[in-house]
Amino acid sequence: MLKTVSRIAALAVAAALVAAPATAIAAKGGQGKAKSCAKTGTRGYQLAGTLVSMTADNPGTLESEASVALIVTSANRHARNSGELADQDVDRKGVQVVGATYTVPAGDAYVLKLGDDGAAIPSPGDRVKVKGRIALTKKRCALEGTSTADRYATTDVTRVTVSDREPETT
Repeated sequence: MLKTVSRIAALAVAAALVAAPATAIAAKGGQGKAKSCAKTGTRGYQLAGTLVSMTADNPGTLESEASVALIVTSANRHARNSGELADQDVDRKGVQVVGATYTVPAGDAYVLKLGDDGAAIPSPGDRVKVKGRIALTKKRCALEGTSTADRYATTDVTRVTVSDREPETT
């Protein structure tokens, strides 16, 4: 009798373990993956470099014509993996972006800060920081075989800071 009770208990535990993943998938509205993949999250996008050229915005027009071109010296993971910057060393593992040229496109509505006091005149070689947001589709929500770069949307640049180049130390 004790043997039969223990077998029934073991079968009940096994059935509960099999049923638990099914209830977890169908939790909260019964939509599971479809519901969690409905929203695309955004990630921070940051890169820094040295100024190559800059076109100022014409305040008389509605759309922004300002653009900033820079040579990249550093970039965060999302900037490297987004596909916006070309790989500079294919032989090395990962995306090597140092030395790539990046242009902040005209038409993006971003805040341009010039120096600490806001009155600096930018010149080639000045330090540039670009910050923004980029939408990223979750890996499990993307189609099979989708590359990492294809999971990223276009960049939304929110701030560009141009400051004097760092003083040389001798």
